[in-house]
Amino acid sequence: MQGGISNAKPVPVYSQAERQVAAQQALGLAARPMLGAPVSLTPNAPYGRGGAHLSIWKPSFVLGTADGGEVGINFWGLHNEGHVNVGFTSTPVKSTLLDCRLLSAGKITLKIYDGAKESLQAQGEQSLRENHFLLLVPGSGPGNTVSVELWPTPVTETMGLLGCGLSEVEQ
Repeated sequence: MQGGISNAKPVPVYSQAERQVAAQQALGLAARPMLGAPVSLTPNAPYGRGGAHLSIWKPSFVLGTADGGEVGINFWGLHNEGHVNVGFTSTPVKSTLLDCRLLSAGKITLKIYDGAKESLQAQGEQSLRENHFLLLVPGSGPGNTVSVELWPTPVTETMGLLGCGLSEVEQ
């Protein structure tokens, strides 16, 4: 992946304490969020407990590595408009913190879909913070399936995925 993005470097997985600090700073929270045990999703292990899953649309490559794999989107001009999809089951009272380790030269466009009809709930753009994409997804109806799409911006930009962690935010 480093050949495709000039400033690419390894992106470490945050410990629980590091994720709390990063989330507080990136999301402008008054206090560090209390996080539940994380669910890890990588290209080598795209399924996690509670129905959490990782999908990649139009990848240029998928590599299995000892660290969980790498996925490249739009690398070398292949398969423009590829994106990553992180899905999980929501709870009505707890928010979920999404922490994806990405490589991208541009911003990331996000789209959040929720419920049986997968209706669009939110969308926007956000920059990476030390190559981590941090997003707090509010709780929704009991057992609703939530889908978060991550797109490179513009859609022809190169984006690399190393893995995502999901943690419920404890009240």
